[in-house]
Amino acid sequence: MHLTLRWLLALCLLVTVAASADPQSKSFSSWQFNGPQAVAIYTIANREITRLPDYQFTPEFSEVIASHIRQTIALANNGEACELSALSPRRAATGYTQLLVIFECQQEIEDATITIATLLDAAPSHVHFAKFQPNTGSAFELLFTRRLPSQRLNLDSTHDAVASPDNANSFITYMALGFEHILVGIDHIAFLLTLMLLARGIKDILWVVTGFTIGHSMTLSLAVLELATPNIMVVEAMIGFTIALVAIENISCQSQQSRQAALYSGCALGLAVLLSALSGNGPPLLSLFGLALFTYCYLNISHSKAIALRLRPLITLGFGMVHGFGFANVLMEVGLPTNRILPALFGFNLGVELGQVAIVLLISAAAWLFFKLVPGRGTTLLKESLSAGLCGLGIFWFVQRGWF
Repeated sequence: MHLTLRWLLALCLLVTVAASADPQSKSFSSWQFNGPQAVAIYTIANREITRLPDYQFTPEFSEVIASHIRQTIALANNGEACELSALSPRRAATGYTQLLVIFECQQEIEDATITIATLLDAAPSHVHFAKFQPNTGSAFELLFTRRLPSQRLNLDSTHDAVASPDNANSFITYMALGFEHILVGIDHIAFLLTLMLLARGIKDILWVVTGFTIGHSMTLSLAVLELATPNIMVVEAMIGFTIALVAIENISCQSQQSRQAALYSGCALGLAVLLSALSGNGPPLLSLFGLALFTYCYLNISHSKAIALRLRPLITLGFGMVHGFGFANVLMEVGLPTNRILPALFGFNLGVELGQVAIVLLISAAAWLFFKLVPGRGTTLLKESLSAGLCGLGIFWFVQRGWF
């Protein structure tokens, strides 16, 4: 397939795709218990509310989510249901909706069962982060997911407040969160697939997995431990860029047209610098200029499949660091338990690795089966088409996140 035709295919997919690469939906709440009363502040981004079936392009986000909360949040004390006595909007940051939620129970709350199933039908990957402050004892945090929509708390005043042992296990809970996040993270899956399209066997795949693992583990830890503070907008746009660049490399090095691809890509990013300078919108100009220079130089160097494969561990390591900041953004939004940061961080990272291994094994099995059934030119055409499509998808996310 001629390089021009591949670019046309990528551009067609660019204008027709309508995908969001961050389906990991999140909400938050903070709870206090005062005798028979439980008071919570519930916070959610407005964009998450638009997922609900009841949302019909109304600006009244608080009304839509309030109606949903009445059906999906419940509190029981000693097995007896408590009454939802108040549900009112509060002033929130731009782009967010916040509600005051009050439950009244018949007796002092001691043995509580809380159900938080908001958005689970509309967004099965939804994660709710709840922080609890009892009358006595220290605060603690729990995650509510499709796997764990209900959890039991022991708030007896004669004991420190604790969650049930299984649910309070930070390591297991955050490992499940990491596993779920990468499985629904379309952009991360797309990046892994793009990297694997040039692989010749298990050795190349192992290099890809190792580089990506080391890279994202480093930056995930640095960001969560507040040793590095990334610009989230730039990071999210960069994730789309990593997919597009590797896909372009896949196409150009096999067609022996890397120099043309370098020129076209560099000019396109140079045009993005000019447009951003004139409009005052988009990623920082220095970042765009750096991407243009890097893209031009890298594609010129990676002018054959052999060289591309030798460079792939390094590019995977570097781009894995970008994706690590993306993972960290999710983890910082959800939050880490204040007194169990290291187990939770290690659990989340391990969950990401397990999910990554599952994805790689699934892609490898599908590729093996396809190559057995469709040998020869069919496999080359499939790789070229997938690379072109992933290129369009990466460009779409780069533009969407960087400018819109």
